Amino acid sequence: MKRFYLLFLLLAVLACNKTAPITSLPAPEQVSARLQGEQQILLEWKHAGAEGFYILQYGVTQPLAKLPAGSSSFLSGEYAPGSTVQLGVQAFSDSRISTIAYAAAVTLPKKEEPVEPVEPVEDDPSPIDPVTFSWDEVTGTELPSSVRIFKTEGTLNGRPLQAWYAAAKTDADVKLRVLFPGLDNKQTIDAQAESEEKCLVLINGGIFGRLNNGLAVCDGQQTPWARVEDDNWDVDRQYWGPDSKLHTVSRGLFGVDQDGVPGVFWSYTPSHGTVYVYDQPIPTVAGGPVQPGGTDTFPCERVQWTPYNAITCGPVLLQNGKCPINKNKTAAGYWETNYELWADDIYGVDVLADRTAVGYLEDGSTVLCIVDGRIDTSNGATTLEMAAIMKGLGCVGALNLDGGGSTGMWVKGKGHLNDLTGGNRAVLTTIGFFTK
Repeated sequence: MKRFYLLFLLLAVLACNKTAPITSLPAPEQVSARLQGEQQILLEWKHAGAEGFYILQYGVTQPLAKLPAGSSSFLSGEYAPGSTVQLGVQAFSDSRISTIAYAAAVTLPKKEEPVEPVEPVEDDPSPIDPVTFSWDEVTGTELPSSVRIFKTEGTLNGRPLQAWYAAAKTDADVKLRVLFPGLDNKQTIDAQAESEEKCLVLINGGIFGRLNNGLAVCDGQQTPWARVEDDNWDVDRQYWGPDSKLHTVSRGLFGVDQDGVPGVFWSYTPSHGTVYVYDQPIPTVAGGPVQPGGTDTFPCERVQWTPYNAITCGPVLLQNGKCPINKNKTAAGYWETNYELWADDIYGVDVLADRTAVGYLEDGSTVLCIVDGRIDTSNGATTLEMAAIMKGLGCVGALNLDGGGSTGMWVKGKGHLNDLTGGNRAVLTTIGFFTK
């Protein structure tokens, strides 16, 4: 027993004195990966003193390749379009091996069927018949005779409908203004109206988050630049489409210039405080190419009209008496006339909702219109139906504004007119009539 114990002790001492093998190498340096062609990835690195290298793909167990000493690059096979791949390299020599040094992931471009931009045409792309109702004037208001309010309770395509509109021609006594309470200071239509002593009629304005989804011009001043700093893009002139691409967009715009002349256009903002307006939109179509920004000549010659009180939203319902939207879709399944890439629940030519719109008549009068929705007495309207309603009121230009729970109209002497389904929502911008 004693001899066995001494033997065990001797073996233990020898084991402690034995030099441990080196099992690691320095990792490859300056590892990078980039797209080569459309479907391959070129991996490059620097390393000296290795017998060879293993090429690995993150998430794949087996190495993709084994390369000899002196190698410094590897060209992958073809990957599927749209896939994201992260490649790495590992050095080895005898019993030594390095950690895996991964390059940044590479996302391969998606292959898309070419989609020709839909160019606006002279013919009406969506001929619509005007929809008319029996309108009753709302009395008991504290408005000047030049501002009139009307209401209808009827049916639209077999569904119950409840709607109001206000009409006025800006003149020596009445003007059109856009209100913007300020960043992080959304207020209800009623609160904005009641804070302005000269307010006569007020409706909700543009679609919004923290900032207006687009722009507004209030007495000649543009609202703050809607910029997504983390992603480095500008909401006033860019928008993510349903095809996951950041597209250039023009914004539907309604407003008046400093002389009170109204207009419906598409706008592009090359820089804050500068607004270009056009009679045609930038022909952006989801699934198609990213279009260039607006210039003096693209998408058409600029209109020499400067907004003084104006608001952007969309889609444009009428422009020069024509409806620029239709129900057609591209081969890729996207709306072919949704130039501003609105979500389906906004643009949807088959979506019923509370609607708000603003437009103007041939004589220069402005029309503010709201349609109730989601209640028994009024089921709302689609965008095409809203275009037909505005055409029935005599509008030659009209713009869809924010809808749903934002839809509302306040009138001096009457207060809030329409149903408050969804609550009296605080909004960022409003538009309406004011005394001068």
